[in-house]
Amino acid sequence: MKAVIEEIDTLRAALQSAIEAYGNRLDGELASIQQSILAESEKKRIAQPKLRDMRDILTVLRKSQFKPEKGRRKDIKKIDSLVGDLTLLVENW
Repeated sequence: MKAVIEEIDTLRAALQSAIEAYGNRLDGELASIQQSILAESEKKRIAQPKLRDMRDILTVLRKSQFKPEKGRRKDIKKIDSLVGDLTLLVENW
């Protein structure tokens, strides 16, 4: 019994570490996206394709629905997918 409890403790610690690392990675990607958009917004003239991309980004962000308080994997997957889509849009600038 003691060995099982110790292994569960180890698994719990690994889970917390993985969640923290995953959250930090996504947060870093969001910060990078935010910086790219901020850099574009400081320009005097923004190209039409970039303006369209920004409108698309705004629409996607406003339409996204999450319920993080429920702690479901599908919300994490949605956020991860959204960050990936935003990254692709911003990287092509």
